[in-house]
Amino acid sequence: MKITFLTLFILSQLLIGRDFAYPLSEGQRSNGVFQPKIYGLKNEFEISTHPILFLIKPNVKVKKYLGENYGMGMAVRTSLDYPTPLLKLLQRKKIGGMLADDPAVGKVPFLLLLSCEILATKKLGDKHFTGKVGLSLCPGCELDERHIIDLPLAYPRMAVYHSGIGTNFGVDYDFSINEKLKLKTDLDLLIIPNKTLFTEHKLLVTYPLSEKYNLSAGYKFVNGVYPFSQGDSRWDFYPLFDLSWQWE
Repeated sequence: MKITFLTLFILSQLLIGRDFAYPLSEGQRSNGVFQPKIYGLKNEFEISTHPILFLIKPNVKVKKYLGENYGMGMAVRTSLDYPTPLLKLLQRKKIGGMLADDPAVGKVPFLLLLSCEILATKKLGDKHFTGKVGLSLCPGCELDERHIIDLPLAYPRMAVYHSGIGTNFGVDYDFSINEKLKLKTDLDLLIIPNKTLFTEHKLLVTYPLSEKYNLSAGYKFVNGVYPFSQGDSRWDFYPLFDLSWQWE
């Protein structure tokens, strides 16, 4: 069970979707095996969550479309994460525990992560460029670094639970290859105080199986310096695969 939730947490970081300022229309829904469930609401609001991960790591994102400025769609996206239950589940003495349970390290404290991002999308025909900048705050968070899972993808996101603050910058490019195939590529930078820069790049090709279902495949590269890498910068490669669907 613990490995299942940790795997889901890591996979959800691989395929976090919809870095796009324009919201879903009211009543429209979108979901994926590893992507969040997204609801289009009134007044150009959008709300999303990972429903399975929510059981052990409550999380919610709310996006508000602000209109167009200088020919670009603008939106603000805020999120709230409560990772304490997941980390406590991973901390145990018996076989299967993945976090330190040494009395000198202490138990996992109450952690609440608040994030806010500004998104700007420029439409050029069937091409979309989206830029984003964000700030993450974890008030009062001083998680012992020995509790941080020393794995790519997980480490830079969990490091905020120790530092209390992090920033991110990113750019996304979406376009149609032909009538069927759509391509999405991005570049994200994660900045944690007193850590080296973490870089992530993703490419996804999406093929519509029907009006409702889409099949996506691609890859993700991540780069950073981790405790286990002993000061050396390393690249890691992950193949991506997902089935998504949308409806009203």
